[in-house]
Amino acid sequence: MTFTSSNLRDQIVTATDASDGECDVDAITEEIIEQHGAVDIETLDTDEFWAIVAKHATA
Repeated sequence: MTFTSSNLRDQIVTATDASDGECDVDAITEEIIEQHGAVDIETLDTDEFWAIVAKHATA
């Protein structure tokens, strides 16, 4: 199975739904794809992932 941007977005939604606050999931997805491609978030450094999420917090 090929990992797609939709798979990445789904993972981001799952991760951010389990955390406090709200964020722009599309912007997070775009930034990760620009920096790393469409990758499983488990392959990213945890601190880097949450720093990207924090940059796109909306509430």
